[in-house]
Amino acid sequence: MGAIVRAVILLSVSLSLALAMTLSGSLAASAKDGRDTVTSSAPYLMPVEPYAGYQPQTTCLRTPKTGVLMLADWLVARGGGYGTISRSCEGSSTSEHKESRAFDWILDARVEADQALAAALLDEILAPDDTGEPHALARRMGIMYVIWDDHMYAAYDGFEPKRYLSSGCRTRRTCSPTLRHRDHMHISLTRKGARGKTSWYLAQPALASVVP
Repeated sequence: MGAIVRAVILLSVSLSLALAMTLSGSLAASAKDGRDTVTSSAPYLMPVEPYAGYQPQTTCLRTPKTGVLMLADWLVARGGGYGTISRSCEGSSTSEHKESRAFDWILDARVEADQALAAALLDEILAPDDTGEPHALARRMGIMYVIWDDHMYAAYDGFEPKRYLSSGCRTRRTCSPTLRHRDHMHISLTRKGARGKTSWYLAQPALASVVP
């Protein structure tokens, strides 16, 4: 009887150690791959959208569409301030603001709380969902690219963070906080996202009966 008990105890210890090593390895891999956050696929009836290509501004639209307004309200509800959506169409520069499909979320990179808000958003929208789809929320929202604090995250580059310098600046040191996107986070949407036609917007109760 004693031998049986000892065997059971040894087996239990071995299984516990194996489980601990497996969990440790999974957590380490998750941290390494940046997959600490996982979003839910449950609210969506539609499959996740493919990565958006670059859709430059080609016309002038001064009235924001449903999707960009919804995203702006959702962001400001988290904190920060309500910035620019529409911009004058004068001049030769290209900007999604001139098509009213970009939003400037007012945050200050010098303020720790605002840095935390920005980091939390990027972590959430660039996280995989529970089916393994990478950058799930960003794709569902129709996000074309994000610029924040000298970095750009573009769908057409797989949302890999890249150092950003405005074409209006020679160096970061001589560049204004606005052109460096240190006093706001810029989010550009695809035309479909701006119209609220991608899966994230269609899953929002407030939009279900509004989107034409």
